[in-house]
Amino acid sequence: MEQTVPLHLRGIPDPHVLRAAGVDVRTRIIERYICRQLEPYLHVPPAHRIATDRSLRSQGVDSITALALRRKLVTALGVDVPAADLLRDDSVTEVAALLAALVAGPAPEPDGRAGTGHVAEAAGGLSAAGPTAR
Repeated sequence: MEQTVPLHLRGIPDPHVLRAAGVDVRTRIIERYICRQLEPYLHVPPAHRIATDRSLRSQGVDSITALALRRKLVTALGVDVPAADLLRDDSVTEVAALLAALVAGPAPEPDGRAGTGHVAEAAGGLSAAGPTAR
């Protein structure tokens, strides 16, 4: 049924509206979307919230949860998010900021072609530890 529900009713505005929003607004929207999508998987009680400044992994995101979140993000945002990138030590805010940049459109590469849309490639890897090894 989720596929028949318009994006704006699932927590993400129409893709054109999202792309037109400023990067800070886009980041906050994606941040809230990530948190809402994770709540049922992490069994977050109604009086609590997922911390946006703590790593996803430290809050209980495992490989199964990362795959489910990846599927939802790819469908909602139209960007390729490798599940491994969701299992690093990045916070919800850090992941949302990188996705917000990708939603706006991939930055052109030095040869003038558009980027691939992979989160890790767009940011040289999500973690501060360095680029993603591929």
